[in-house]
Amino acid sequence: MQVKALQYQMVDGKLYRRTFLGPLLRCLTPDEASYVIREIHWGICGIHVGPKMVVAKVVNAGYFWPGMHKSAVAELQSCIDCQKHAPVSLRPKNDMIPVTAAWPFQKWGIDIVGPLPVSSGRVKFILVAVDYFTKWVEAKPLAKITGQQVKTFVWEHIVCRFGLPIYIVSDNGKQFAENPFKKWCEELHIKQVFASVAHPQANGQVERINRSIMEGIKVRLSASGSCWADELAHVLWAHRTMPKTSTGETPFSLTYGTEAVIPVEIGMPTQRMLSENDNDRILKENLDLLEERREIAAIREAKYKKQIEKYYNKRVKEHTFKKGDYVLRCNEVSRVQSTGKLGPRWEGPYIIQRVAGKGAYVLQTMGGLPVARTWNGVHLRKCYL
Repeated sequence: MQVKALQYQMVDGKLYRRTFLGPLLRCLTPDEASYVIREIHWGICGIHVGPKMVVAKVVNAGYFWPGMHKSAVAELQSCIDCQKHAPVSLRPKNDMIPVTAAWPFQKWGIDIVGPLPVSSGRVKFILVAVDYFTKWVEAKPLAKITGQQVKTFVWEHIVCRFGLPIYIVSDNGKQFAENPFKKWCEELHIKQVFASVAHPQANGQVERINRSIMEGIKVRLSASGSCWADELAHVLWAHRTMPKTSTGETPFSLTYGTEAVIPVEIGMPTQRMLSENDNDRILKENLDLLEERREIAAIREAKYKKQIEKYYNKRVKEHTFKKGDYVLRCNEVSRVQSTGKLGPRWEGPYIIQRVAGKGAYVLQTMGGLPVARTWNGVHLRKCYL
């Protein structure tokens, strides 16, 4: 105690702390310390910086109190302006949840690509669907996409070719989430699974296919100079006959039990093109072994996704919320306020109404009104009031 007392001295009835090189620092009471912090942070000449910089400015101004950094953190974490302009973290906040299907054509992901430059037939959108098991892709160019067109597409391209699916995974677009498609799915007992707003990873299967389709179209356009709609069928064919890393099989073989005959086999004949009898025998063997090949593909995909999950989860900085927590929402996603260079990065606050699933939340306003759709935790930030 005596050693600590030597660090202080009284001047005109005020307590000061000695420093090694600088001037004496005036010791403040908790109320005085709060005033100084708020004046430096919010005052006329204040600047919204973090606790470390505020404490440095406090010391430079000639003040001291025990636990300066701790009290600065407690005081500043409730600054709503700082919270709304805080940087958006790119690190994942929740562990990866691999999405798989138990058997072929049980679960389909569906999405919309576009708008694209107007092509032949005045089309500017692509409606894409992919089977989660075989990776088989269906797509159709459209001028506009309504719920009725989605319903027709699913009926003609999925149901009439592969049977009724159990699940259809999509985003919250009104073409999927509202009637007539919603009612049609209910009548056929097709369960709709919706991804959180602006969180395409929840429907990652079709999102990856979307990127691949666009890359394929762009490459073919640069070579042929034709309309993109005319190249869509060629790109789909290439995807259906290309082995996938996750399964080690082509979507065509997992669907039909044998590999498709591709154009190169006409110019450079393979064994099956030269011997019709052998080809017929091999085809029957392939059909007999199809179920086994599908099981092996499912095991291989599960192992592959486990490796991806392990790598992804190493980067996770877990941050979960519970019912009643105050949160801010990423403004770039919700676009409630201006998103220009001077606009806030976050908007709100909101209240967590309930936890909808791992990493997904239902929000309500501060006035108690429900906020539409679910929101992923990656687009939320804890708010201190």
